[in-house]
Amino acid sequence: MSVALLDVINSLSLASWGVVIGSLFTALLSGVVYWQDLTKRSSKLFFLFGLVNLVWGLVYAYFEGSFATSGMHAGITMLYATAAVVPPFLFLFLYVFSVEDSQLSKSKLLAFFSPYFAIVGILVFYPGFIVSYEEAVGDTLGKIVFGEGFLIYAFYVLAYLLVGVGLLVKKYRESGGIFKTAIRGLLFAVSVASVTAVMMSLFSPIFASGGHDLFWIGHLAVILLIPLATYILINYNFWNIKIIATELFISIVVLVLITELFLAISLLDLFIKTIIAMLIIFSSSFLVGSVKREIQSKERIMRLSQELDLISKRLKVLDKKKSEFLSIASHHLRDPLTAIKGYASMLSEGSFGDLSRPVLEAIEKIFVSSGHLVTMISDFMDISRIESGDMNYNFKDVDMKKLVLGLASEMKQSAEHSHLTFTATVDEGSDDDEEYVTVGDEGKLRQVISNLIDNSIKYTPRGEISLLLCKSPDGKKVIFSLSDTGIGMSELTKEKIFKKFSRAEGVSKVYTEGTGLGLYVAKEIVKKHEGRIWAESKGEGHGSSFYVELEGKK
Repeated sequence: MSVALLDVINSLSLASWGVVIGSLFTALLSGVVYWQDLTKRSSKLFFLFGLVNLVWGLVYAYFEGSFATSGMHAGITMLYATAAVVPPFLFLFLYVFSVEDSQLSKSKLLAFFSPYFAIVGILVFYPGFIVSYEEAVGDTLGKIVFGEGFLIYAFYVLAYLLVGVGLLVKKYRESGGIFKTAIRGLLFAVSVASVTAVMMSLFSPIFASGGHDLFWIGHLAVILLIPLATYILINYNFWNIKIIATELFISIVVLVLITELFLAISLLDLFIKTIIAMLIIFSSSFLVGSVKREIQSKERIMRLSQELDLISKRLKVLDKKKSEFLSIASHHLRDPLTAIKGYASMLSEGSFGDLSRPVLEAIEKIFVSSGHLVTMISDFMDISRIESGDMNYNFKDVDMKKLVLGLASEMKQSAEHSHLTFTATVDEGSDDDEEYVTVGDEGKLRQVISNLIDNSIKYTPRGEISLLLCKSPDGKKVIFSLSDTGIGMSELTKEKIFKKFSRAEGVSKVYTEGTGLGLYVAKEIVKKHEGRIWAESKGEGHGSSFYVELEGKK
């Protein structure tokens, strides 16, 4: 028997070897698909379909190898018997897939396979009724001969295939979205494979006078159907193709290692190959686990990224609405406050008659408080413009020396009113005709400098404030610095004072009306001038220094 089997193997053609190897590969692939979800009946039946296809391929190889020998009669019966089981298993897979993995009762299974048992019974007990083999005469080759019952066999095969395709068509009409696309692909693959297999494996011997040279094409069509169906099932069930590819590769390696065990030439060789096989199988389990963990991590990161992106978009919408609200609210508040401030000024100046001292003091408080509110509303409006990109700048030559000395003159009275020593100087090392000209928006730069001076006055309970205007050592930059003996800042405070709504710790004890917006607006304005603004302090209670660095005009 072993000699006969070796003779069969030696007689195989290249096409037969291709069928055997392809059938083995597709059986492994269908097994990997089943492994993804052991609970799905459609995956289980897909695996069984792959195994049936493997048996069909092996029997075909035996049939090819035994052609023109005494084993040909048994070979042709086995070939048509195994070929007859392929359509029922394909139909079962399509049936369960189409009705969402419905459970198959024993009565249904018996009904599905009863026609197959009838066909096998006819093939075994009534040789020649469906198909037989005619021995060679002289130099001629033998050929396949079809009997009166071949039409029954053909109808049996076509009935399973047509009903299976019909189920897919029905499911395609009921589905939608990505599922409809997947079913359309599966319907196309099954239809093409079925037509090809029927024409080449079932009807080609009739037109080729009993020849079977095109049988392998029918096998190839079914072999190609399984990888295509696998790809479609992966998309349909949202499985990860990397995991399946890894498991398939490992399955092939393990199969090769197991085959090597049977080819061992000695006990030592068998022992070494067994140890190697066990090590590779053991390490492969870690490889698959690692791939799964990596993919799960990537999917988790992707979901988090999508959630963050969604949150970011929502925050941008909310931020935009907030800016619009600030702009509208600030605009409508500013007009009445301007009127309050104006009338308070007129009352204190005696435009409506002489007032008593207590009344004048009350009006002065109204005037000062309304001024603070106008400043706060201006800051809110500036933030709204900055964040919406609507802040307009009118760049031109700005004489910083004139601007700083002018502001110092205006605000000196306020500092002296707070009993502070106030000085403003230009770098003594400079010539009188030294130019402190930069290109910028004079109004915006004036706003920055006045805000810094105003803050120093507010947060310096006693001592002095000194302003200095100078140039960098290379003479290319104009530097404004302001130093005071005020409350000072910690390292933590220095990091946050230029952020929105941030104030130094403890400043509420000195000045309660700040919003924490002025330095943020100043930073954004200086940034637009391609300059730099920063603060320095030796610590709380040791005063502060603020610096603004701008490009000098070239």
